[in-house]
Amino acid sequence: MKHRNSYLSCLLLSVTLFLYSCNTSNSGNDAPPELPSIETMTVDMSEMESVSNKVPAKMAESNFNTALLAVGVAKIILEANLAIPKALVSAAQNATVESTGDAEWEWNYVTAANGQNFGVRLTASVDNSDKVNWNFYVTNSSLGIEEVLFFTGTSDREGKSGTWTYFDLSTQNEVSTIEWERTENEVSIRLDVESDRNDNLGDYITYDFDGTLKSVTFFDASENTTSIISFNTETNTGFIISPNYNEGAKSCWDENLNNVMCTS
Repeated sequence: MKHRNSYLSCLLLSVTLFLYSCNTSNSGNDAPPELPSIETMTVDMSEMESVSNKVPAKMAESNFNTALLAVGVAKIILEANLAIPKALVSAAQNATVESTGDAEWEWNYVTAANGQNFGVRLTASVDNSDKVNWNFYVTNSSLGIEEVLFFTGTSDREGKSGTWTYFDLSTQNEVSTIEWERTENEVSIRLDVESDRNDNLGDYITYDFDGTLKSVTFFDASENTTSIISFNTETNTGFIISPNYNEGAKSCWDENLNNVMCTS
């Protein structure tokens, strides 16, 4: 009898240790995935914009000012496509998340964007390859929409790379897509416009930041032209290459934003 009790005790201990081991190894799956930040849909040229007040009026046609205007055009296109999605993603960072099943989560919240109030239901699910699938459903009574899919996305669990796809709320046609990657100090984004609702069908914009250099490429499909702007956030130097400026030649500026010969 004593031997049998000892055997049962050992068996129970083994089962307990096994279950504990399983729970420990799967504990990471109990936590919701990292929600991608608005950096995944943001072209940040704030340093370039903040030094623009150093440019005197006589330099209105300078290389720097021309580059700044080109960045402004790209940002207008980005905002037309991303203003509301950015507001929804930003608000989700402070919303409460609930588990709705095995490897599935949901956020419910209300936020304002472009003068409208949106009820948002965000869902996330993790598949067998550890890829996260995101879905943003929105409700807005004044627009007459309820639980309409606004945009979807994919990412890894840590929110380091992924995609976004945006839809027209009335037609559900694709408006634009984004591919993105980010680390602690680096960001890479590409936006492709898939809709002609703002006369930008076929345009694309890329943005790269490596910790020092910020670069924007803008392809204008209607003109079949590509412009490139590069800005060093530490030295304020940079260049623009655009077919509509200086006959398409690379045009540079120095730390004082004066035109200079390009060295390479």
